[in-house]
Amino acid sequence: MPAKESVSWSELKFETDDNVYAPKPASLLLADEAIKVIRPGARVLDACTGSGVVGITIASQVPHAHVTVSDINEAALAAARRNAGVNGVHVDVVFSSLYDAFPEDAFDFITVHPPAVPYPDDADWGLSAGMRVATNGGSDGSTLVVRSIAEAKPHLRKGGRLLLLLPHWSNVPAARHELKKHYRSVTELARKQVEFFPVKEGSASPRLLQHVKDLAASGTIEMTFENEVPLSIVSVIEARAD
Repeated sequence: MPAKESVSWSELKFETDDNVYAPKPASLLLADEAIKVIRPGARVLDACTGSGVVGITIASQVPHAHVTVSDINEAALAAARRNAGVNGVHVDVVFSSLYDAFPEDAFDFITVHPPAVPYPDDADWGLSAGMRVATNGGSDGSTLVVRSIAEAKPHLRKGGRLLLLLPHWSNVPAARHELKKHYRSVTELARKQVEFFPVKEGSASPRLLQHVKDLAASGTIEMTFENEVPLSIVSVIEARAD
């Protein structure tokens, strides 16, 4: 049976197992910033929802917000349903690969914490199958980050906003280029130094560690290696559509 994990935050409780991306400092930072800017009554999509922490926090803290949470991992959707019930809030739970299940011009806000961990083609971090889905961002970590930026815009209403959790262990220059290309204004709302969790939760082979060290040395990602667990930065980015 998958190991259970329970996290409490902001008077809310979230239960996951090792096939679901559990609330981590990055997710909590996105949730905290989202409730500061999302207006009452807004239509909100929380994509790549994992345990549902961001969407459920919005539904709990923003009056009359209409919140949809989505994921491609059925275990994550089940966890989000349970967690919404435990916390006494309503969210619509939808299976979707990023935004594929939704029409254009559907949302005032989209929040997303996309998979962003670098995975070279010939290795992985030894995480569960569900966590691999939740973390695998391709060789430089940017595959789903770039898609989550570009593909969000058609689903935003006029003047809508994308709230992106950008881990700096993915290709930061590529993400910044995509944000500038698709949105009229881009603002960093917050940033936080965090541990690169796959080293703690998975099995970091010398090959994998060298891969991320090479990405950092080239300036593709931002990571330091002085500690046993490497450190990086996560940012919450607000991108405004036309």
